[in-house]
Amino acid sequence: MQPRTRHRLLAAGLGVAAVALASALMAAGMGGDPPAAPAAEPSDSSPRVLDRPPTPPAPADSALLPNLRSLPAEDVIIRIENGNRILRFAGILANVGVGPLELSPRGSTACPADHHPADQRIYQDGNGDGRYRLSTDRRRATRSAGCMLVHPTHDHWHFDAMAGYALRRPGDHEPVVSKNKVSFCLRDNRRVAGMPASTPRRYGDCQERLDLQGISSGWADVYGNDLGGQVLNIPDRLPGGVYCLRTVADPDGLIRESDEADNAAELAIRITGSDVRSAPASSCR
Repeated sequence: MQPRTRHRLLAAGLGVAAVALASALMAAGMGGDPPAAPAAEPSDSSPRVLDRPPTPPAPADSALLPNLRSLPAEDVIIRIENGNRILRFAGILANVGVGPLELSPRGSTACPADHHPADQRIYQDGNGDGRYRLSTDRRRATRSAGCMLVHPTHDHWHFDAMAGYALRRPGDHEPVVSKNKVSFCLRDNRRVAGMPASTPRRYGDCQERLDLQGISSGWADVYGNDLGGQVLNIPDRLPGGVYCLRTVADPDGLIRESDEADNAAELAIRITGSDVRSAPASSCR
């Protein structure tokens, strides 16, 4: 081999070795310019979920709800009917809420053949004053609320299971006699003492099948002791003494209202044979 050719091959080999050595030094971080940063990935133009503003809370419920209460029974008497002692009394359903209890006789509830369904109408507070006003609070929602039936003796339509009655001994939770499903034709016929007098009477007698029924805020529906359903049969040989006459509004919880815990009332009575008198209220607390 010629000397000139040998020198060319040696120079080429040294050049390759130098390049390899430089590459190794750069990989080890020992000199040379730092490696170029990798190209940034395209960013998502939409903001991250954590960067988004929080979802605003849902607006407060503006429903103007009724609040049903059964007031203590009135006009309590005992009559002998068909040889049996019958406890008769007036039942009072009061609406002490800010909105009306209103039932429309057009609903979707599954009812027996001799009934028809009812919807509860719940009005919304249109002007933010916290009370129902017919002129401004027109927007409403409906919900299924049970069934109506023709009362066999009153000859008009009643809302089923509107009240429940029971008689118990003081200190006992189990009643000696009870009636859990008493129907009412809902109407305004007495002001509730202490409630605002600005709400006009709106719901009258419900003679027609498709009449609206209801109890306005600040009104009560009173069923006298001479009407059907306002009775409890006193069991034979029930001893005389003090008893608690319990009346409950909406015992099956069919109505949406603002307070479900205040629907019941009790009246302390003393039964002696066919006589009944009031007893100290503390007896039934």
